[in-house]
Amino acid sequence: MIRILLPLAVLAALMFAPIFSDEVQGSDLANGTVSLTGGDYVGNTVECWLGRDFSISGDCEPRGGRKGLAIFAAVFVSATAAALGVIGLIPLVGRVTSLVTSLAGVVVVAAVAFYVFSQMGTDEGLEGIQWGSYVAGGGGLLTLISGLAGMRGE
Repeated sequence: MIRILLPLAVLAALMFAPIFSDEVQGSDLANGTVSLTGGDYVGNTVECWLGRDFSISGDCEPRGGRKGLAIFAAVFVSATAAALGVIGLIPLVGRVTSLVTSLAGVVVVAAVAFYVFSQMGTDEGLEGIQWGSYVAGGGGLLTLISGLAGMRGE
C-alpha cells in the first residue's frame, strides 16, 4: 500500500506545493514574491495528456525548458508507479512493480536535483528553493527505498 501512497504524495508535492519563489519588483502586474509550483511548469502538458494528446512539443511543451521537462518526467513516473502499484497488490506481480517504483524514485530524485541545481544559477539561488522541492526530493528517496524493500519481498 505504501508503494501506492508515496508516488501519489510525490505527485501532489510536485504539482501543488511551491517549489521555487522569486522576488518581483517593478512589474506592471505584481510586486513581491511569486511562488512557482510544478503545475506552473507542466500544467499545460498534463492537460494535453488528459485530452489524449500525448505530446511534449508545441502547445503541450512544458514551460521552463529542461527544468519543465525534468518536472514532467518526475510527474509522469510518479503517476505510472502509483497506477502500477495498484496492480502490484497481486502477490506474484508485486516484485515487478516494485522495480518500477524504485525506478520512479530514482527519476524523481534526479529530476528534483537537476531542478535545484539549475535554479542555483538564477538571481535567487538557493534562497528561492521552497519546501515543495524538499518534500518531492525526500518523497522520491522514500519511494526508492520502498521499491527496493518490495523487491526484497517485504
